[in-house]
Amino acid sequence: VTGIDLGLKEFAALSDGEAIANPRHFRNGAESLARANRVLARKKRGSNSRHRARQAVGRAHARIANQRLDFHRKLAKQLCTRFDLIAHEALNVRGLARGLLSKSVADVGWGSFLRILHSKAEEAGVHVVAVDPRNTTHACSACGTIVPKGLGDRIHACACGLTLDRDHNAALNILARGLRASPAGTSDIAQ
Repeated sequence: VTGIDLGLKEFAALSDGEAIANPRHFRNGAESLARANRVLARKKRGSNSRHRARQAVGRAHARIANQRLDFHRKLAKQLCTRFDLIAHEALNVRGLARGLLSKSVADVGWGSFLRILHSKAEEAGVHVVAVDPRNTTHACSACGTIVPKGLGDRIHACACGLTLDRDHNAALNILARGLRASPAGTSDIAQ
């Protein structure tokens, strides 16, 4: 069983402490995309060379989208192979994509990843549970005490003595909520 905390610094943190790096496909492909857009901007409207330049911009966007989709599919397959129960946050991705970090949220593509994860899990017979994300980062996974943190605080340090990375702590909280919310037939998975 595992709990997944989705993030921007790391793409995901698993409840066993493993962190999956954020590949940042758009940020890495931004240079080639900008170059293609500059070429397009210099072309005369209605010309054949402008049409070819527009196709080049489209190919640059498609390459970034394909890289992201490939990463999501491979990661979802890997998780479904390793685990019988996967708990994740029920995120309002559309709402998060309207905030200050909208470009980064769009770059990681959480919505696409979660759709693919549910699809792959259904094919593999793996249970996927979406849990309420409220206070998963702030609650202590050992004692349940709420420890407020800002976005810059990367370490969870509780008065009970527990000190963890904040994403690992959140993943443990997500796993605990997922086990409580899992269907009755999966209760033997936790043992």
